Amino acid sequence: QPPFLLSEDQFQCSICRDVFTEPVSTPCGHNFCKACISGYWDTTSLCQCPMWVCDKHNTHLELFCRTDQMCVCQFCTETDHKTHHIVHLEEECGERKAQLEKTEAQVQQMIQERMQKGWEIKHSVELSKRDAEREITDSMQVFTDLVRSIERSQLVEMLTVIEHLLNIYKPSTWDNPNKLLPAAFKINVPAFAEITFGKRCVCRLNRKLPLKATLSTTRDRI
Repeated sequence: QPPFLLSEDQFQCSICRDVFTEPVSTPCGHNFCKACISGYWDTTSLCQCPMWVCDKHNTHLELFCRTDQMCVCQFCTETDHKTHHIVHLEEECGERKAQLEKTEAQVQQMIQERMQKGWEIKHSVELSKRDAEREITDSMQVFTDLVRSIERSQLVEMLTVIEHLLNIYKPSTWDNPNKLLPAAFKINVPAFAEITFGKRCVCRLNRKLPLKATLSTTRDRI
């Protein structure tokens, strides 16, 4: 039989053993005919579910045996469960409810702690990411400053060489600036800048600009 099909017993009242007529449910989840459960309660002092009746003694299950973990009636405590730990059913229900509430509170606290830990980890990752980005930015700035410093140093050295050439050679030499190149290459100029330096010297001297008068001002600005 497929599991989604209900059996005939599930449509029968446990009191009249017939199909439900105006079915109602008790707090414990059992179903009865409205007339059947009302009539049953009229004959008992306590409005309890008929299903909570001892099969052996046909009396209400009002007690709980903690030794066997089962509901029992008063007669059961005098026979099969005579030496067992017996408490009232209400007491057992109250303690179990309290334990469930305690467990639920602990689970909720654990969930909150895990969520808080998750937020802390996320915040830590974000801080680490920002620190890494800041370190990269600072490193790039240091590198940029270093490159600019090297460029300024090379420019000062080149201007010093030009000024030196202008000081040691007479104006008559300016007509043929190519004569200045061998002497310029003998001065302590970085190898990778010699060619560029020589070309700039030739270009500037060919224009016969009064460089000597402006070199000191340029160096001061650097």
